[in-house]
Amino acid sequence: MQVFCFDCGYTTALTLDVWRCPSCGGAWEPAALPAFDAANILRQDFSIWRYGSMLGLDIVTPFVPMGVGWTPLVPAMLFGKKIHLKLEYLQPTGSFKDRGINAMVNQLVHMGVSSMIEDSSGNAGASLAAHGAKFGIHTEIYVPEDASRFKQHQISIYGVDLKTVSGTRKDTERAAHAAVGVRGTYASHAYHPAYLSGQMTVAFEVWEQLEGKTPDWILYPVAQGGQFIGAWLGWSKLYEAGLINRLPRMVAVQSAQVSPLYLAWRDGFDVVQAITPTGRTIADGVNISNPVRGKRLLHVVSESRGRVMAIQDHAISEGQRKLAKLGFYVEPTSALVCAALKELIAEIHEDDLVLLPLTGNGLKGEPTFNRV
Repeated sequence: MQVFCFDCGYTTALTLDVWRCPSCGGAWEPAALPAFDAANILRQDFSIWRYGSMLGLDIVTPFVPMGVGWTPLVPAMLFGKKIHLKLEYLQPTGSFKDRGINAMVNQLVHMGVSSMIEDSSGNAGASLAAHGAKFGIHTEIYVPEDASRFKQHQISIYGVDLKTVSGTRKDTERAAHAAVGVRGTYASHAYHPAYLSGQMTVAFEVWEQLEGKTPDWILYPVAQGGQFIGAWLGWSKLYEAGLINRLPRMVAVQSAQVSPLYLAWRDGFDVVQAITPTGRTIADGVNISNPVRGKRLLHVVSESRGRVMAIQDHAISEGQRKLAKLGFYVEPTSALVCAALKELIAEIHEDDLVLLPLTGNGLKGEPTFNRV
């Protein structure tokens, strides 16, 4: 698999030991993605491998089926606007991370991985832990000491080595990096190119489910941003194939307490600077103060004519409650998009098609409000 670094343009073949760009430390992307061809869709496969020949991996079928992908697309009314909800939390481990992790682990197994290491605030760790259990691969997950106890329990139940780290989220990352090469391969959703390939499939699915229509707006919670970038790559391949006549506007949503991407976008920068969080946010899934794909994220926002939004915790909690009253129980991080929609609604035209991916199951997070 050929990969490149968006930050500096370095191109090479992917190996297990060089998990990031040796030139600048940036994250890898697939260097060349196949053209999207609807004739190559495996119509009887309702997983991400429905599009296996179009993912740009060294394999086109999975080693072990996991049932990842083909999540429901549900119409709903929010703030007087008809929208579509993509229920990404209905994945095997309860979050959208399964798409990218499934593609990544299958690529790593093809390359001969024997043990895996990851750092995570919860969802990525749970997904990698589940895949490690399914594939029989020794897995170590490093999590912040103050990560959700529900997410820590989910990670540990798969039988992996769960290692808690005191200090900041960055301290957790450093602890994982120190173990890489000593006890295993860094299977990082933040750096691995195959993770982006797996996340492309959400665009392909929505295109099929909407019978060829393109959303005008798509709102995503963004931390490291692999889902955001992967989805954009998917829509771009559909556009290049002539299957859609426009590209969606991509809206990246962050917590106001931890909003490095928003601050960079607001101030007109083309790179994201590390920040010091202004407080602890209930949206723990976006608690990343220095996303490794920051430059790429800003590029996608600009290329899509999108924007970045920063949402206060009280609005996130309100969004979680709003979705629950519609029958959708998501964790606070996922509710960011509902709160953002409320702020954006005046700019959305009456006939615009709006897509909100719901990314994480509500059972994963600490309760944030009382029953009303």
